[in-house]
Amino acid sequence: MSGMWLSGISSEAEGMESWRAARTTQLNDVLSLRTAVRDLSQDVAKLALLNQALWELLRTKLRLTDQELEQMAREIDLRDGRADGQITAQAVQCPSCNRINNSKHAKCLYCGQLFEKPIFG
Repeated sequence: MSGMWLSGISSEAEGMESWRAARTTQLNDVLSLRTAVRDLSQDVAKLALLNQALWELLRTKLRLTDQELEQMAREIDLRDGRADGQITAQAVQCPSCNRINNSKHAKCLYCGQLFEKPIFG
């Protein structure tokens, strides 16, 4: 009878250890995601600052208006046929193999040619 009781304790201990390992993995995943979100938030803040600086330079040097900026943003937004507040990737032709790729890729999916990335987009 005591053998069954001890095997039950052993199974419980194994189950608890398995639970602890899974929980540790989950916590590590959460920490990793928090770090990624923090890094992305910092990147967005930097981009917002640079965009504001760029706009203020353009507005001052070229005497552009906020309305002109807003109109251009609307035009760019509508390039894909939808007014959704997002810029959509464009098709690009590879200079080496002439095949069409998505502009979100850093290199040609067919021949591996690296693309020159524009500053924005």
